Amino acid sequence: MKFSSQPVVEKNILELVWNNTNEAIFTIGYDGRILSANPSFTTILGWEQTDFSEDSCFPFFADMPPEEHQKQLTQFKQGHDIPYYVTKRKRKDGVVLDILASYRAINNGEVLAVGMYKDFSEQMNIQRRLQASEDCYRNLVEFIPDAIFVESNGIIVFVNSPGIGLVGAKSAHDVLGQSVWQFIRTDDPSAFKTKVQQLISTKEPIVEQLLRFDGEIIWVEIIAMSIVFEGESVIQILLRDITSKKDYEAQLEFLAFHDPLTGLTNRRYFAEQINQAVEYAEKAGHMLAVMYIDIDKFKRINDSLGHEVGDQLLKQFANRLKENVREEEVLCRIGGDEFLVLLKGLEERNTALEIVSRLHKAFQVPYLLDNQKIVVTSSIGIAVFPENGKDSKTLIMSADEALYLAKAKRNDYQFY
Repeated sequence: MKFSSQPVVEKNILELVWNNTNEAIFTIGYDGRILSANPSFTTILGWEQTDFSEDSCFPFFADMPPEEHQKQLTQFKQGHDIPYYVTKRKRKDGVVLDILASYRAINNGEVLAVGMYKDFSEQMNIQRRLQASEDCYRNLVEFIPDAIFVESNGIIVFVNSPGIGLVGAKSAHDVLGQSVWQFIRTDDPSAFKTKVQQLISTKEPIVEQLLRFDGEIIWVEIIAMSIVFEGESVIQILLRDITSKKDYEAQLEFLAFHDPLTGLTNRRYFAEQINQAVEYAEKAGHMLAVMYIDIDKFKRINDSLGHEVGDQLLKQFANRLKENVREEEVLCRIGGDEFLVLLKGLEERNTALEIVSRLHKAFQVPYLLDNQKIVVTSSIGIAVFPENGKDSKTLIMSADEALYLAKAKRNDYQFY
């Protein structure tokens, strides 16, 4: 058996980047102190890990008051990154440097955030000599990997290379003269316009969907602020692609409420839904039903044909559940071969009978497992609200007792 060495390779690559990059990289703890710093941190600023004591957490701060530092820590704890901006940091020998700084919120383990500094003194000296001319601005923002757009009177007058790539344009000519906001997807243009005005005044980032030239939809984080460009007051808009982050968050949210094997909801989600359904049914005078289902002799399948075949059976069983109930029903895999079904909004008991009869019939069809047809039956217990229970716990217990009676015969269903 071969084991993948990918994690080891990734670790080695991270160590190479940490030790050999030209940028100063450091990790920040929840108390604001530096936990670790790479070699370039010492190369650029002269400070070493031993220089950071409890009394002097950030001796390289040139002009940042403690309250501003605490405000940054609060942003990190809320999951907000701080994008690229130019600030001043003091070298150990007392020389003050212009630094291009950025921070990314981590909130993982003891690490609150990761900071990155690039010595920007030379570029800033050029900027000062050119008195913030357009050429200097272009050179400055081309160093930034995020998309930068500059709007004057509602139209784009400047875009950097990452901005061209973000919207999927072939060149700046495809973008200039348009508005950044026309790329943003929104169902309420008026409300979004108000949000943009607030964005510029507060400088707090917002997250929206962006439609690229090629039709792809991505998630972007947007920051906007007023600046002076070519002697005019304009709006600088920074966009960062966070699609991967949003996809990861959606995946985590799905896994929090769903069974990863069958895709059905899990016990946690079912508990929330049945409690809400019971409360609504009680107020509206409706009926509802809970079905407790398990697969007959499932252990024998696992033991004789293996767990992979058992997983195939569970997936096919879940699909039959989905195909034979109404769209509004809640389907749950409790674990193993046990399932719950919540039938909502029943006008009469016969509706539950029709659904359980249809399911019972569907479960008679042989399953194709490991390229062979296998007959596997199921047993179902049903409890009806309000006659078999007026709360979720009692309903599930009643359905379980009905299942016990059905299991005595197997391939059967029983009402409580």
